Parts: sequence; structure tokens; C-alpha cells
Amino acid sequence: MKNKFEYFLLKFLSFLVSRLSLTNARRLANLLAFIFFYFIPIRKKVVTKNLKIAFPSISNKDLTRLTKKVYQNLFIVLIEILYLPFLSKEEIEKLVEVRNIDLVEKALRKDKGLIFVSAHFGNWEIMAIASAIKINKTFSIVIKPLRNPYVDAFINDWRTKFGNKVIPLGISVKNVYRELLEKKVIALLADQRASLNSLEMEFFSKKTHVYEGPAVLSIKTGAPVIFAIPIRQPNNIYLIELIEIPIPENGTENEKIYKMTKNYITILENYIRAYPEQWFWFHNRWKH
Repeated sequence: MKNKFEYFLLKFLSFLVSRLSLTNARRLANLLAFIFFYFIPIRKKVVTKNLKIAFPSISNKDLTRLTKKVYQNLFIVLIEILYLPFLSKEEIEKLVEVRNIDLVEKALRKDKGLIFVSAHFGNWEIMAIASAIKINKTFSIVIKPLRNPYVDAFINDWRTKFGNKVIPLGISVKNVYRELLEKKVIALLADQRASLNSLEMEFFSKKTHVYEGPAVLSIKTGAPVIFAIPIRQPNNIYLIELIEIPIPENGTENEKIYKMTKNYITILENYIRAYPEQWFWFHNRWKH
């Protein structure tokens, strides 16, 4: 019963948001951010703890200001996601601009598939849908299934509305390998805390566990890796920047995995430092 209630509530909220223009819906997001920041401070302690770890010299005034922006970013992303089922293919495509798109063509010419690796930054959901439309390729999006199967199905419906497919994480890593061996395009996020048996390296000068999956997949299959990041602009268009993460030529397999993963983590950290309000700070990134 709880699952169905959450599902129908989500659909109802999505419908209500769609009655507004996208501009007015984003204004609503700012209002919701204000309410939650001051009156319903969900995971606010986690956000401030993470920000203090990443920026240890930040003043209390700047910490408060940045935390407010983090809440604003969160609700803009949520509102945009609720709006997605009601946007046409052309409307979604107009929400992004892709820089260095020639890197994709270069990577695909290797005929070994392609791995896009990104983070919970800007609006990653819009990026996955709109990028696939612009590049005219189907993305196989690796996702973590949600607790509620009805909500999970609802979200996956609009993720796959224009041709993308989803690969649930945990069913079998063989499914991901199969996609790459069939020369397909994989898209995944790899910025949250990994398990204790994964690689450990510094992220914002503090050691934490990171996902080495993208590097492992690349080295095992030869598929090139492209780091993709969607940066929200003042006009609410997402500028997607692409950076190639090459496979190291020298070293053992483990050394190559470490170097590739460190490359991705360093690039991500640099973008977060440049646009700190656009990363998802609500996750307990440095728990262990």
C-alpha cells in the first residue's frame, strides 16, 4: 500500500508541476528550497558536514550561503525531473548544448563501444536523455533500482521514452560487458561512496572509497571512456562538457585502473570546486 501511495503521489505531483511553464516551475523550486532549508531541513547536517570537509576554510556566512544554493539546485533538479514526462523530444534536446562532441565520433570510430562516466551534478537525468538525442545513439544507462518498484518503473518509463535503455545495477555485470562487446554506449554515474573493498584515494584531500568500475570495463573491453558533466547556465540550459579519459599505456592492470579512476576523480573535483552548488552534497560521501 505504501509503495502505491508513493507512486500515485509522484504522478500527481508530476502532473501538477506540468501545469506550470518550465520557467514558473523552476521559480516554484526556489520557493520549495527556501521552505526546506529553513523549516524542513532534511539532511542539512550531512550537507554542511560534507561542505566543511571539502572546503575546510569556508566561513560560516559563506557556508550558509552555499548550503542555500545547494538546496536550490536540488529542487530545480527535482522539479525538472517531474516535468520530464511532459516534454517533447525537441524540447528536451533544446535543454542542452554539447561541447567537444567530436570526441564522441572519434571514440565510436574505434568500434569498441563507449563508456560515458558522470556524476550527480547539474541535471544528470536530462543530460542522459538529451545527449542521446543529439548524438543520435541509444544509451544503455546503468541504474540502481529504487526500493519502490512502482516509482522505479515510472522513472524508467521517461528515461527510456526516446530510445535509451536501462541496465539495473546488481543483476549481472555480464549485461554491461555484453553491451560493450556489442559496440554499444554505456552511461553511468560513479561519484558516490563505494564499498570498503573498492579503491581508496583522496577526494578533496580526504581519503574515501571510489568506484573503479568504469576503468575496469574500459581496460577489459578496450572501450574508450569519456567524462561528461552538465553545467547549468544562467539561462537554465545545460552545457555538457566532454573530456576523454585515456587508458594508460604503461603499468600493470591494477595500476592502469588506479590511474584512470584517479583521473576521473580529479576532473570531477575540479568541476565541483568551480560549481560547488551544482553537486549532490546530500549523500554521506565520506562516511568511511
